[in-house]
Amino acid sequence: MPDNTEGRRPERGVVTRSGQGRRVHDAAGQDAARRPHHRDSRGVQPEAPHSRIGNGRTGRAVSRPGTDGPAQRGAHAGDGTPGMRLCVPPASRFVPDGFAAEALRRLPEALDAVMPLRRAHRADLPDAIRELSAQLTTERYALARPYWSSPRLVSAYLRYFLPWNLLRLHCLLRELELPLPADGSAPSLVDLGSGPLSVPLALWISRPEWREAPLHVVCADTSPRPMALGLQLLEQLAGLMQAPLVWQIRLERAPLTRVLNDIRLRPTLLTGGNVLNEWQAQSQDTASPFSERVGEVAMAVARQLGTDGTALFVEPGTRLGGTLTATLRQAALEEGLQVVAPCPHGGDCPLLGRRDRGWCHVHRELAPDAAPAWLTSLTQAARLAKQSLSFAYLQLRAAPSEAEQEHTPSARSVVKARLLSDAFLVPGLGQARYACSSRGLLLIPHAAALCPGSLITCRLGPAPRRDGKSGALIADRLTDGC
Repeated sequence: MPDNTEGRRPERGVVTRSGQGRRVHDAAGQDAARRPHHRDSRGVQPEAPHSRIGNGRTGRAVSRPGTDGPAQRGAHAGDGTPGMRLCVPPASRFVPDGFAAEALRRLPEALDAVMPLRRAHRADLPDAIRELSAQLTTERYALARPYWSSPRLVSAYLRYFLPWNLLRLHCLLRELELPLPADGSAPSLVDLGSGPLSVPLALWISRPEWREAPLHVVCADTSPRPMALGLQLLEQLAGLMQAPLVWQIRLERAPLTRVLNDIRLRPTLLTGGNVLNEWQAQSQDTASPFSERVGEVAMAVARQLGTDGTALFVEPGTRLGGTLTATLRQAALEEGLQVVAPCPHGGDCPLLGRRDRGWCHVHRELAPDAAPAWLTSLTQAARLAKQSLSFAYLQLRAAPSEAEQEHTPSARSVVKARLLSDAFLVPGLGQARYACSSRGLLLIPHAAALCPGSLITCRLGPAPRRDGKSGALIADRLTDGC
């Protein structure tokens, strides 16, 4: 959804879900111009405290807003706000794994088998992509006509928006801890708001141990057509990759909340790709506020997850996506769920409710050859561009045991922290970074050599100093864990 806060252009690349299928907001647009950096004697922009976490200093932030979605013109990290990034070597760029890269390269063959294009329609594809992009951003009134009923726009979605979503999800799924049942029982996946099975497709190409497991899959959406197309696509891709599809897949046409309440199995993995913003949009048309709807979702997730189960929600890396995942996190903690990632603690989110521009999200730059050549050519033909992947996510599991529960944060001198920003110069502290912890926002001195997004261990004294600009506690790191 567009976001025109802080005097910025509306955020681009927002992905939403609806009863008519997956709606990916994506339009080309120029980046907001960089503001000149006027700094005081500490090398800090003379803005109000908390104005920009990680960008109020001399260093650039880890993530910039508005870079999510397949189409971005001139998107790059360096002048935006920080997000919580996965642990990757500094300056590295995302490249898909071998199997995933080959699957994406052969995706057009599977698409042609599922939904072949005539020559005239193929020539019209770039125009159809731009039209669908406009409908999902600047011409939202056109969404009253469901695009899943238009073969022209369905082709645009499947051949452009879906592959970029698969890349985005692959970037996340290959990094997360997603264990299969240790007792040898049959694993299961419940995918909410499945659309054309984007999450199951991404899981299949990303995780070989899941791909080869006899997985019982329940895909749920209110529109059956995109799910049927997604299932055919998965079957075709499995044949092309000579990787037998051993999953048992059931498609459920039902509202998401009903599926959450009615499923009769305890899922090993429960996923929701771009569904929180749908619930948020729906709550605007009902008497039930979004906080209540999220509370109901958290309650249902807590009821459905078994001891070894995990839930994963992925949203766009926009301010809205970060806020929605943070809101779900708060509701999940109230229901006794444990946050697995990206948070290093179960306390209050130090970014939620702050007056600065920071929010929690992942930003990954793309290597030049990250996307298959056919997708790059199609993107260029549509006069769009893509240079980065951005998303907010939340991974949950059942309530922790007493041994795993954290003690009162104020009584703890050693804490785990997740690095949030790139390094910036602070007089007397060297190249420092911000970090998220159970004690709130931390400032880690002399941290230039640390991997952005890494999980580290820090020590805080009995009366730690606070940074004058951000209010962050100044901590000493004990480990450089990544």
